[in-house]
Amino acid sequence: MTGPSAASRDGGGLRRADLLWILALIAVIGFLLFHNFARGGGAFSELRLGPLRLSIFGLLAALDMLFGVYLVYRWCERFDLDWPTLSAGLPWIIVAGYFLSHLVSIALYFPEELTNLGALLDPRTRISSFGGIFGGGIVALFYLRRKGLSIPRYLDALTYGFVGGYIFGRAGCFAIHDHPGAASDSFLAVPIAGVRRHDLGFYEMWLMLALAIAITLLARRERPADGRVFAFATLVYAPIRFFLDSLRIADATYGGLTPGQWLSIPLLALGLVALRHSAKATRRSAS
Repeated sequence: MTGPSAASRDGGGLRRADLLWILALIAVIGFLLFHNFARGGGAFSELRLGPLRLSIFGLLAALDMLFGVYLVYRWCERFDLDWPTLSAGLPWIIVAGYFLSHLVSIALYFPEELTNLGALLDPRTRISSFGGIFGGGIVALFYLRRKGLSIPRYLDALTYGFVGGYIFGRAGCFAIHDHPGAASDSFLAVPIAGVRRHDLGFYEMWLMLALAIAITLLARRERPADGRVFAFATLVYAPIRFFLDSLRIADATYGGLTPGQWLSIPLLALGLVALRHSAKATRRSAS
């Protein structure tokens, strides 16, 4: 692998926008920790500003998308990727990923609503992270191939944006406690409907934060080998998600496994394929 280009060196410094996003993350996480552990918590569904009422989940979902796009932009800028071409496809990737996450959620978690046209066409509720990952990923692959962009290289940029943005997304899940786990007396358990439980949104919020930091450190000096970021993120996330889903109490199961556990398996396989491809590409470039 060659050293970082001038563009990567110039784009690697900390900017005011970076600091604002970091402060936003600290504020959101800090408030949710205070609300759930210092005040005794409970679901926090609305933010009231005088007569104005905002859905906290909707607000954090919007921040998820905005921060994700910003991180993709910063990655492209730093490593001299074609941001204008990629950015033209991001709306399609985001919209498709979001809507497919809704359809997958209904199909796998709430199949009784498959005949409810109103529920099917209302993507404001019932969303599945894996639906977004696979749905958005398929659209991204199609778009990158159509535009002649390197799939492994640009998939790394999209992965960085997804992981970082999803810190806000899982903070939204934590805020409303929509992924309750088994009852627990652990110091990490939070009160949900009067019972202290594991909160899977809470755990995944920290997982995504750790992954985002790790990827940032991995790419601090030079761009990782093509596909390495995607491989790293999926190989870490898939087995941890498989384990965390074993704590869930409200999810449908198929053959004893939740939909998330079943979908962790192909995600892990994709990560292994990406790692193998990246290793081969690195050996070819070094020879």
